[in-house]
Amino acid sequence: MSLPSHHPFSIEYTANPHPTFERAHGGDDFIEVPEMQGLLVHGYEAVRALCDHPSVSRNPMDAGFGDAAEMAKRAERWPTLESAALQMIEANENSNSSLMRDLLAPDFRPGMIRKMDETVHEVVEEVCAPFRSERALDVVKTVQEVPLRVISRLLGIDDATQDANLFLSSAPDYFRGINPVASDEDRDKAEVAAKTMYEVLARTVENRRANPQTDMVSQVIEIANQRGDVSPDVLVRVLVVLVAAGTDTTRLSTTLAVKTLLSHPQEMEALREDRSKLKNAVMECLRFESPTKYLMRASMEDFELDGREIPRGRLILLSLMGAGWDPTVYPEPERFDVDRDLRGSLNFGFGSGYCLGVHLARLQVGTLLDFILDHLPSNARVIEDGITWDPGNLSLREITALPIEMP
Repeated sequence: MSLPSHHPFSIEYTANPHPTFERAHGGDDFIEVPEMQGLLVHGYEAVRALCDHPSVSRNPMDAGFGDAAEMAKRAERWPTLESAALQMIEANENSNSSLMRDLLAPDFRPGMIRKMDETVHEVVEEVCAPFRSERALDVVKTVQEVPLRVISRLLGIDDATQDANLFLSSAPDYFRGINPVASDEDRDKAEVAAKTMYEVLARTVENRRANPQTDMVSQVIEIANQRGDVSPDVLVRVLVVLVAAGTDTTRLSTTLAVKTLLSHPQEMEALREDRSKLKNAVMECLRFESPTKYLMRASMEDFELDGREIPRGRLILLSLMGAGWDPTVYPEPERFDVDRDLRGSLNFGFGSGYCLGVHLARLQVGTLLDFILDHLPSNARVIEDGITWDPGNLSLREITALPIEMP
């Protein structure tokens, strides 16, 4: 039985959610998905309100979701993975959110990001070299290592070491397994990968305690020492959250941004001639083709929003891309416009859950697009029938192949 086109796991919604946006913005603001006890939300104002609403939680268990016996089985089979998933949720809640931001915020201030600029440029030049010479390539495969190599170097994991190889080879399996609806097979692989990543990061923390450098880990350790209440194990968990939170989203952002530019050759040529618009173009690319499918919230109590009664125990799925296509906020949302006024954008969330790594993400996407504009010819084109998607991710629009050719 096929899924309806608005369903979060349908290929139609994953690849092209625009028909659902039109339905939502035409008056059907809250779309029911009964089998998930779900509510799909696409309107700008509603998404913004529910990102940080006092009656919702980022942890579905707070709203009565989850079977205790089943969760115990999962924790027994995948102890590292389940612990990491809980840490990801807790990282956004109350005191844990404060801890995360205390430890990581200094690394993500704009001034520090500028210091990271050299690393990002080096990685893009190395990893994206095939764009200089190949006549045909898959953008997904070509750019997928950029964010992972960037974060690896910023953490201080030496490229020449075995730990770097372990980190880079384990991360993809880990990311596949933290998808809430990952298969048991993928989660088995992710459990092994998670243990490896924890071990690599634990060794890195131990090394930097003895020999501080100028990397992220050394700075996080310094802040933790000043607080005096952060154990080495908590430090490692914070770093795992950092890696998980930023890497996969940035990978998809860069791929979809390339897709958007190649689908709009006139705008691409104008941007090639005037790079001063690149920063705003990055945000417009993220609005036009967001890597995020849904942010997940759950209602902890009955409450009302915009005249709509929302009962306790609902899974509330917030579409940041849908908010970016709301015509009451962004006129003619189907038009890609690098000059668009994007003040108030929800590309990176809102409120206490606003993305901590926004500056690094924009730097990576912008640097890669700048490289693309330098090296992709004007006649480069997407091979449309070669594009593939994996609809089985609730959080991300997982594009798995984006072949292009340069005739």
